[in-house]
Amino acid sequence: MSADGALVRAAVFGTGRIGREIIRGCAADPGIDVVAAVVTDPAKQGKDVGELAGLPPMGLRATTDLESVLGSPGVDLVFYCGLGDPPTVAEHLGHFAERGKDVITLTGMIHPAAALGEDGAGRLHARAVAGNARVVGAGWNPGFLLDVLPVVWGTSCVRIDRVFAQRVAEMRDWGAGVHEECGIGLPPGQVTDTDSNPLHESVALIADALGIRLDRLDNFHEPYVSSIRREHAGRIVEPGHNAGFHKRSLGISGGHAQIEIEMYGVFCIDPATDPVTEGAKVIVEGDSTVETEARGNWFGDSYPVTAAKAIRAVGPLTTLPPGLYRPDQLPLSGPTRPADRT
Repeated sequence: MSADGALVRAAVFGTGRIGREIIRGCAADPGIDVVAAVVTDPAKQGKDVGELAGLPPMGLRATTDLESVLGSPGVDLVFYCGLGDPPTVAEHLGHFAERGKDVITLTGMIHPAAALGEDGAGRLHARAVAGNARVVGAGWNPGFLLDVLPVVWGTSCVRIDRVFAQRVAEMRDWGAGVHEECGIGLPPGQVTDTDSNPLHESVALIADALGIRLDRLDNFHEPYVSSIRREHAGRIVEPGHNAGFHKRSLGISGGHAQIEIEMYGVFCIDPATDPVTEGAKVIVEGDSTVETEARGNWFGDSYPVTAAKAIRAVGPLTTLPPGLYRPDQLPLSGPTRPADRT
């Protein structure tokens, strides 16, 4: 629902795993109506959008014709569910925004200046303003778990000496495109992915939100080499091959890491052989130490949660003036539905 209480008419760009979850989530939200779905696979052209998402038929056909969707006055907002490096994603977002569509991306852009540089972020902001549109990156991780959540805890500290956040993720149910991007099943020497899960954007967001001045950002990436054979849904990882990743991003200030974000993504975590357990934790050290850990079935399949975070960003986003935003800059809640008013 928009700031004026109107139904938000949304288009979904990309109907891979996260796109399907967005469609399902919107179908359960009375304030958002999916009115278009853009696909890049010609085999999906003309397919019923509901059936693509595992729902009953919706009477809405998927299309490869992006321009017809962007030219429609009946589309208010686009959920970007495609892949791509930051410049590619930014070009898509800018194009959507120039056509007057608000945009929520599930691919990066949590801290646009860290992703694109100050000039690149400035250009994307200008394109959004010119189109009278709003753009934000949203989701669970990135977009909440390893960035906005540490900020929430950090704002309760008088003095902050160190912020640490870690997530260990089970990758078996991640989309095929992400598995391929991360090199699951390849020999370690053939793994080239270093850009997905942009932890440095999360570090930069925390620093900006908590007023921590950083001298530089250091990033580290290494494949997670499996010692056992792993298999799920037809994907196989042989011993000695890549079963995921270990990524760290450090925010260096005064010669030491004041902010450290770490993430393990592991395909088919095996408790008997893997030294990590699925879950997350946040530690803020300063005048006092705050430590919190998260466990639960959220972590078994994070796609529905990721989609829910993005869908719930719609209302708050519509309350803001045109421009480019970080997820921590969104209001906590959007407009109140008429049924909620007393």
